Amino acid sequence: MINDCVLAHDCEEEAKAFFVKMIGDYYRYIAENAKDAVLEDVKNKANEAYQKANAIDLPACNPIKLGLALNFSVFNYEVLKDHATACNLADTALSQALDKIDDLEEDDFRDSKSIIELLKENLTLWKEEEEGDNAIDDL
Repeated sequence: MINDCVLAHDCEEEAKAFFVKMIGDYYRYIAENAKDAVLEDVKNKANEAYQKANAIDLPACNPIKLGLALNFSVFNYEVLKDHATACNLADTALSQALDKIDDLEEDDFRDSKSIIELLKENLTLWKEEEEGDNAIDDL
C-alpha cells in the first residue's frame, strides 16, 4: 500500500525516507516472530528498505534520519545478530548528530535529543554486552 499509494508519486525526500523506513520497520517486526524461509525473506526486505531509506540525504539531526539510524541499528543487532554493524550505524549517526546539534532550533532540538539519548543508551548497553561476552570467552 505504501509503495502503490505513496511512493509511486513524487514526494519530498524527508517524506520518502519516512515511508521507506516504515516499510523496513514493518518487515523488522515480522522478522521478530518469523521462522525459516519467511524469516529470511522478511530480513532481506527489511534490510533493503532500511538501506534505501539510509541512502536518502537528510540532515544529520533530522528526527527521521535519527529514527532510521536507531531502528536500522536495532534491526542489525537483534534480527541480523550483526553487532559490529549495529554499533557502527548507531555510533556514526550519533557522532554526526552531535556535531550539528548546536545548529538546531529548540523544537527540532527536543525531537532529536530524545532519539540521540536512545542511540547513546543502545550503544552503551551493546558495548557492555560485548565486553561481558569477551570476559566470559577469556575464562
